[in-house]
Amino acid sequence: MSDPAKSKPLEAVLGAILLGALAIGGVLLLRGGRTPPPEDPNVAAAQQLVAQWADKLDRQTTDTGVYVRWPNDTLPDADPWGRPLRVAYSQGGVAEDVTVRSLGPDGEDHTADDVLAIRHAVNLKGIGEGVKKNAQETSKNAAKGVVKGIVEGAKETIRGKKDEEKPK
Repeated sequence: MSDPAKSKPLEAVLGAILLGALAIGGVLLLRGGRTPPPEDPNVAAAQQLVAQWADKLDRQTTDTGVYVRWPNDTLPDADPWGRPLRVAYSQGGVAEDVTVRSLGPDGEDHTADDVLAIRHAVNLKGIGEGVKKNAQETSKNAAKGVVKGIVEGAKETIRGKKDEEKPK
């Protein structure tokens, strides 16, 4: 059975990590994309295509929750204007983004008519496992230290009693 007092620090650390990740996720969601309204059927088709690719790439993660990266910066599908879709990854702290982009009607990168989809991953699993492993190791070492302290204290007490019993 686990000691509730020992699990409190671990819960506090995991709670703090979760709150930080949620705050980062909120900022990233507010940042959003600059996708133009789908008045043009090509824009609507591009939105659908970039969303499909973003969803597909968002599902591809390692055991620790990190994105498995596409091998280069272009995807095999072309947008409605015949240009390959672009993919980019960015990471900050415990959050990671994957952005799929169509260059839009003008064909220029990072302009107002780009069509993009952004997906976010928070890799708490890897952090949580690391915290858990370190917490277990720390508590194991602390227990060893307590036992060693008790043994040393008992030895000192026995030595002190022997000294008191000696005639002066």
